[in-house]
Amino acid sequence: MNRAKKSPQTSSLDPHSSRQEPNPSLLKVFLVFIRYSSPALLILLTTTALVVRLALGHFTFWDLVLPAAIIAVQPFVEWLIHTFILHFKPRTILGLKVDLHAARLHRAHHRTPWQLGLIFIPKLTGVIGLAIAAVGWYLVAPTPYLFATAMCSTLAVTLAYEWIHYLTHTNYLPKTEFYRKRWRYHRLHHFKNENYWLGVTSNLGDRVLGTFPKDPKKVEKSKTTRTLGVDVPA
Repeated sequence: MNRAKKSPQTSSLDPHSSRQEPNPSLLKVFLVFIRYSSPALLILLTTTALVVRLALGHFTFWDLVLPAAIIAVQPFVEWLIHTFILHFKPRTILGLKVDLHAARLHRAHHRTPWQLGLIFIPKLTGVIGLAIAAVGWYLVAPTPYLFATAMCSTLAVTLAYEWIHYLTHTNYLPKTEFYRKRWRYHRLHHFKNENYWLGVTSNLGDRVLGTFPKDPKKVEKSKTTRTLGVDVPA
């Protein structure tokens, strides 16, 4: 589990507490963000991938197309992961109880949405996901240069997801229209109805796949936003 070291400067954003400083600065929440091991490692990997890609050179038109395509499909990737992995309910398959590690931690995140230590992608899930992405891109990329572009882009959109998700769970107040929408819809997901507003960096997937109600006021308030329908402690 990701844990930030306590200090007088960050005690208002204690990972084990729901108490947070009202309206902290963006700098303060960023300095807390990088104290967690998962985001710090992701920043390091993304920066390294970018440096490697720049050093390799041999840029072509496809080095623009590929990142654009990854950004375009990201909302749908988020929707699929959120729906089928993070909201996966324990079930018995062939006599064996199956409960995904990522789903257990996500249920804990819904129970205590202000606990910062539960916000980030679990390390095990992140390692598996990046390994799958690396193998997949290696198999389909026609050149090592495009493989490097693909991995750099994949890491970058993952980092963007981590940052925006983290930010919506702090008391940092929206100051741009883009973030205001991310902030509003993600909080509706947590406190209105967990079956809607599944996107984090974008709600395009929700709009296309039918989980973006036109009028949130008409959406019935769910009784399972904190438990995701699973009463047994994760």
